[in-house]
Amino acid sequence: MSKTQSSIFQKEHEILENAQKLIQNETIDTSALLEQYKILVKNYKKLIRQSETLIRSSDSQQRKLNQIQERLGRYVSYQLFQKIIHGKEKVEIKTKRKKLTVFFSDIKDFSYTSSHMEGEDLSAFLNSYLETMTQIVIKWGGTLDKYMGDAIMVFFGDPEYTSDEEHALRCVLMAMEMRDKMKEMQNKWYNIGYQEPLRVRMGIATGYCVVGNFGSSERMDYTIIGAAVNLASRLETAAGIDEILISHETWSFIKDKIICEPPVKLNLKGFHYDVVAHKVLYKKEKCSSPLTFVYDESRGINMIIDFSKISKTELISLINAIDPKKEE
Repeated sequence: MSKTQSSIFQKEHEILENAQKLIQNETIDTSALLEQYKILVKNYKKLIRQSETLIRSSDSQQRKLNQIQERLGRYVSYQLFQKIIHGKEKVEIKTKRKKLTVFFSDIKDFSYTSSHMEGEDLSAFLNSYLETMTQIVIKWGGTLDKYMGDAIMVFFGDPEYTSDEEHALRCVLMAMEMRDKMKEMQNKWYNIGYQEPLRVRMGIATGYCVVGNFGSSERMDYTIIGAAVNLASRLETAAGIDEILISHETWSFIKDKIICEPPVKLNLKGFHYDVVAHKVLYKKEKCSSPLTFVYDESRGINMIIDFSKISKTELISLINAIDPKKEE
């Protein structure tokens, strides 16, 4: 028994011990037994009052703790928060090298748009956008790294890991849902007075990163660094409006489930070599398309043919009509 328990319930334990002795003593005087019973009842009532007070205090403290946890949980990713409160993650400066799929998105020309908006309208608009996108991140199990104004950074693969293939696929599917949701929001914004539709661009890359807690003993940030982070950011910048550009490694994990345009080589800032990228179109099993892709790097062929606008016969005639000698 702890000292705290002894100080609170010492008297009650003594009464119970005396009552047990009285029960075991068959020769005890009935009047003495009754007197001891009265004392026991009196102290039992006191014990109930003390217990009720302790329970109310405990419930109140638990509610306050839950409120604090809920508020703090909004400043870190959901997965990391759950691990911390359940004691599965040590809060210490520690990192590890791990393959992740990294996502970046932003609103194209947002700086120009925001400069023509009042502060209250800008805050309401931005918070509405980030709330909608964040719910999609949570749905697909992504780790929300940070907001940077209108930009969003997410990664898959830590603190919860399944497989590189699943992480890449979930990240691309998340981006596709964001793109579709953005179209709905564009109509909503147009109807409330924004005449210029706001467009997003997204970049995704898969590769090894350093992930963990960075900072000091006073302040830490759970984040990632590495070439894949830079690549995803550069792909996002290179993407067109409402486009999703993915790295070749990401494409290798999702190519059997997602239709992409033929690869293109991009000269991205910070990379001393041309980066192969793919533009995401749609899921294979749920969509049909008249588009056909013809790609042969060795022959210099990179074509997108829309057979809803041209027949095969017309295409053959067009190709036959091309005379390379005339173009020389």
